[in-house]
Amino acid sequence: MKIFLNEKSIELLESQPGNLPPDVRAIEYTSVKQLKKTFQVFEEDNYQMKLIIWSGMEDSTWKQNFFHLFKRVDAAGGLVKNEKGEMLFIFRLGKWDLPKGKLAKNETPEEAAIREVREETGLLELRITGSLPSTFHIYTRKGKQILKQTYWFDMEAKSAQSLIPQIEEEISEVRWVGRGDLEIILSNTYGPIRELLKWQDSKMAR
Repeated sequence: MKIFLNEKSIELLESQPGNLPPDVRAIEYTSVKQLKKTFQVFEEDNYQMKLIIWSGMEDSTWKQNFFHLFKRVDAAGGLVKNEKGEMLFIFRLGKWDLPKGKLAKNETPEEAAIREVREETGLLELRITGSLPSTFHIYTRKGKQILKQTYWFDMEAKSAQSLIPQIEEEISEVRWVGRGDLEIILSNTYGPIRELLKWQDSKMAR
């Protein structure tokens, strides 16, 4: 399991990793107090880009102890493809992103994903064709550290539909992007989005 913190990442593993580069730190889980201190040090360290926390315990509840350090937020979004094989991206606050947003009360991830894609891109006719791995990232809002889990879904939509960026959400552009132009996205997006696209590529290569 990989969790992003800006451009840094944390991985929770069930066994001790092998040889690691110097900018990666690995620790064995011992206690919640240790988890909290380790995260604080990692967050403030400008050199270490990756932290690995591992445990050989059969009981994986230690991972939940890490999650309990943060306020939890659930979101959902879509990786939308059209009949040409192009993918839909939004440009928001200087970065390329995928349409997504928080779940409303009593809303399922599937319902939230469809709603958010419609609101942020203007697409009206689209459908879910499958599920993708969730992504996780940590951010700070009003002095509180939040761990957001985003549920992702494969979606299909026709390219003839109008694309309307949701200006009130600070989205300035919605664009269909072909695979040949993905480097433009990858060079200016977030870690979780790169991870999702990497997984998608590996799935297509099988």
